[in-house]
Amino acid sequence: MRWLKSDYVEYILKGLFLGVLLFAARQEAVPQGDEPSWPAVAQVTLFTLVGLVIGLALAAVRKLREGYRLNGRVPAFVVFLFLESPGLVYAGILIGLIAGASTLLHTEEDRWLLFETALGGVALGIIFRSLRDVRQRLTRLGLCLLLAVLLGGAALAWLGPLLGPLAELGIKSPFNNPFPAGVTPDLTVFAVQILLGIPFFYLLTFSGHEEETEVEIGAICAVLGVALGMLLHDSNHPAFRSMPLLLPLLLYIAYTIRVLPGLRIFKHTFRGLGYGRAGMHRRSLQAFRRALQLDPNNATARNGYWNVHCDLDLYKLAGDSQTLALVDFDLCLERAGSLLLQPNPAPEKLAEAHRLLDLVLSQRPAMKAPVAYWRAVAYTHIREIDQAAADLEQVLDPSQPGAHDPQRGAILFPAWQLALLLHEGLRQRVGLPQLQKPGRRMEAIAAVERQLAAQPEDAAAWGLKRLLYQDVTEAEYEEAAPGAGLAVEQFDHSYVQQLGLALINDPARWQRGGEYLRLAARGLPAMGPSIFVQIAQAHQRAGHPEEAWHNYELAKRAGLSVGVSNLGNEERQTYFATVKMLGDAAMTAGQPDLAIENYHLYCESERSGLETLRTLAKLHEQKGDVLAALLTTEKALLYNPKDRDLLERKDRYYISVMPQWFRGHPDRVPRGFDLQYCLDKSRGLLNLREIDLDTLDWAQHLADVAYAVKPESVTARVLLARAKLRRGEKEQAAALLEEIHTHKPEKFSNDDEESWYAACRLLGDLYLHDLGRADLALPCYKDFRHSSKSGADTLYKIGQAHEMLGDLPRAAKAYEQVVAYDGHPLVHEARAALSRLKEAAQPS
Repeated sequence: MRWLKSDYVEYILKGLFLGVLLFAARQEAVPQGDEPSWPAVAQVTLFTLVGLVIGLALAAVRKLREGYRLNGRVPAFVVFLFLESPGLVYAGILIGLIAGASTLLHTEEDRWLLFETALGGVALGIIFRSLRDVRQRLTRLGLCLLLAVLLGGAALAWLGPLLGPLAELGIKSPFNNPFPAGVTPDLTVFAVQILLGIPFFYLLTFSGHEEETEVEIGAICAVLGVALGMLLHDSNHPAFRSMPLLLPLLLYIAYTIRVLPGLRIFKHTFRGLGYGRAGMHRRSLQAFRRALQLDPNNATARNGYWNVHCDLDLYKLAGDSQTLALVDFDLCLERAGSLLLQPNPAPEKLAEAHRLLDLVLSQRPAMKAPVAYWRAVAYTHIREIDQAAADLEQVLDPSQPGAHDPQRGAILFPAWQLALLLHEGLRQRVGLPQLQKPGRRMEAIAAVERQLAAQPEDAAAWGLKRLLYQDVTEAEYEEAAPGAGLAVEQFDHSYVQQLGLALINDPARWQRGGEYLRLAARGLPAMGPSIFVQIAQAHQRAGHPEEAWHNYELAKRAGLSVGVSNLGNEERQTYFATVKMLGDAAMTAGQPDLAIENYHLYCESERSGLETLRTLAKLHEQKGDVLAALLTTEKALLYNPKDRDLLERKDRYYISVMPQWFRGHPDRVPRGFDLQYCLDKSRGLLNLREIDLDTLDWAQHLADVAYAVKPESVTARVLLARAKLRRGEKEQAAALLEEIHTHKPEKFSNDDEESWYAACRLLGDLYLHDLGRADLALPCYKDFRHSSKSGADTLYKIGQAHEMLGDLPRAAKAYEQVVAYDGHPLVHEARAALSRLKEAAQPS
């Protein structure tokens, strides 16, 4: 069961101690005839002390037999005995206390009371152990303090000092009085015995294998509070009456905050030192590791931990997996490094470092790279340069096993530093030859950048950085990041940009500056336009026009790859200036496609404006791309709708648009196409009284284009019918108008309603005057009568139709309505028609 584990046993024994101590104090507080109680107190305390001494003596004999020596350090040896022989310490104290308490048994009731208090102590120990499982320290601390207060108060209430105050308040105590009826206990004796027991309880806590927690000091404070309560319960001074609460509380807070953390570390460190001297490496490592977990910066624990590692026998450890699992190989490397980084280390320090390195390599082959580096450092100290160079090459060579291991990556920076900066012999034998091999410089640069990311102010890293970057080439970069769109992540592109800017204007070194800037552009795409423009300008100064134009093109591509909206203001202006320059140059060179591409890009600039669009329209016209020229002109007219040249271009481009491009494919109509222009222009031309054939063709073409773009447009079809009428194609015009009249839209859009009424009028005129179908003309004129533009003319035509059909009364009625329009040109003709109808109505 879980409570039988060693940590439970320790707490149960601590609780047992408190229970037996409480019994002894109670027995001593009860007078036995005329005999004083103080000899009993001395007797119990003496028994306990003798038991402790016997336990320590047995522990000393055992440790001396195991090979431990005093060496004049008696106090330290005694502390060691407490820490390393907790079983004998516990046995001695508990057996002594129980033996002393047994001398106080007088009756059978006393034996039952001893059993009850001992059992209560065991239960209390289990509660103590349960509190230790509370992980949150502040919560555990508070619970322990609360338990101490509750236990102290309960003990005082049970033993009597609080019975009087409780009775005065009208509260009945839940406890039975532990003292016989009529007996007045000596509470001073009780308190003294409790106080004498506290040091022994603390020794149990100190010597236990389990780490001390707030629980033990809470129990001590509770016992102290009980004792002080016994001693001061009759005091009338408020300060003394508050001491049973305040003094334990202050002790608890001070001990848990100031003493307990350090004491834990001390115990583990002391045990580690003792185990180490006895050659018990495994237990020593366990103790030191726990001490370092509690305080990683504890110098004594760290030095002791290192010393144990140095004393390890590699041959004996080969089969001891448990001890090997406790070895901190990173710490071994750290210790070896600290020894080797000292100036001119002593031979014994070098030997210690080699032992640690041998230990690491024998058990962790994956740490070969850092071991090789530190060996190179060690051999450099004793000027064995050949061996140092061999070990250093193993670290720098990425073809070695484990080249991608994090251990090698962590040691690359100091390895390159040693190879290039710290020793001239290694620089000539290892550093410079390694840099000539593919990929080595870029790997070294990555190592430097990682170091500077961790320590930006590292002067040594900056020195190595300057050395590595000064000769870096595009070929080396390309090998690390193949492809124009890729950049090396651990490469300082801003730094090489500054190097490039420092050289680009130097007539002797501008080419090297250009190479630096090209490298910078790989990792700084948002600055690409200005970087490539600087390179292009350098080529221009050197008389290399082709290379210059190539770099201007790269500047344009850099801006496009990032997105113009993502460029900073200066970069955006540089980009637009570049594309305009490229457009101008392409137009001058007779390359319209390239010029169009660049001018289109320049149109995104807020500085482009109307003239750029005019130029684009000309270029599209040269290529024969009418639609593109037309749309560009439409955009230009937004800047100046009255520009004569643009308006002439618009007329020219629209007359060049073919209806078949869109007929049956309205989705092909480009955005920005001006349908209304086609309708208005066609209407304006057809409204001319005199029109030549070319103008008529123009009007019909625009109407046909509008019809192709929007087949449902009534206005476009009416204009097309009007054009056919002007041509004399009356049957085709009639067919169009009949379709329009028959399929009247449920809802009109724009000016289609007016056009539909116009179709009714035109169709009526065709039926009446040209096709001799007065019967069909009448419905058309009646529909037109609903138009706001109908009037005397329509009434006159209705009269004519009725007259042609022989419906003279209706004809007369229509003519009479015309006559009502006084001053209308048709009034005279209407009167003549009425006269004619009257004559026809008279009998012959």
